[in-house]
Amino acid sequence: MVQISQTEEDIKISIELNRLVTRKPDVVLLPQYLKFNNPPIFFERHLAQEIDEMASFCRIFKNEARIVLVKKEKGFWPELFQKLDKEALMQKRLEIADLIVERNKKRDEKALERYENKRRAEVQKEIKRETAMRERLKQFQENSVREALVVDVRKEANATPKPDVLQYPPSSMAASRLATPLYRPPMNSVRGSGRITVSFTNPHKRTTPKRESQDTMEKTYAAAGGPNANDQSPMESLDE
Repeated sequence: MVQISQTEEDIKISIELNRLVTRKPDVVLLPQYLKFNNPPIFFERHLAQEIDEMASFCRIFKNEARIVLVKKEKGFWPELFQKLDKEALMQKRLEIADLIVERNKKRDEKALERYENKRRAEVQKEIKRETAMRERLKQFQENSVREALVVDVRKEANATPKPDVLQYPPSSMAASRLATPLYRPPMNSVRGSGRITVSFTNPHKRTTPKRESQDTMEKTYAAAGGPNANDQSPMESLDE
């Protein structure tokens, strides 16, 4: 079922779809030609006047397809479609086929040109990026070499005294440090190996305190006629 309505600006065509659309339909919009092909639905018409094919469009919904044809000149059309006999219709179809082939060819050329332009822009962008990277690397290397040369020059300048440099008088603390003589004690000779002999002038004697437990025994021993009391007892000798 097809419903057609028009206004001063456009023509609306609604085509009922009795089943869910599973593939993209073939829609052709030319200045005086319209085709909608989605098997088993086929709708084809030759328009009585011209339309703006670039502004016109087709939208597919679940149960219908809506085609909006924008008129090139505003106003109501007395006749929307041309009435052609069989021979004229076949001739028109041949002309339309050639026109479609030519239009598809131009469209492909434009698409290829757009692709080439996009690819060329990407290549130019990549070249600029690599060039900038090389320039930064070169600048980094030059700066590194320059810094290394500056460091070497500073080292040479610090190592070699300059006679023309103005000598300032040292400060009081520095003068006191410079005035203090440096004294290093003489180093003694290294002692060799050998044996050391030790001698004592007085005999070493350790006096052991007398034990109180032995006093009674000594007196009893002396009273019994023992050795001289002046002699040392065996215990005292042992202690010594």
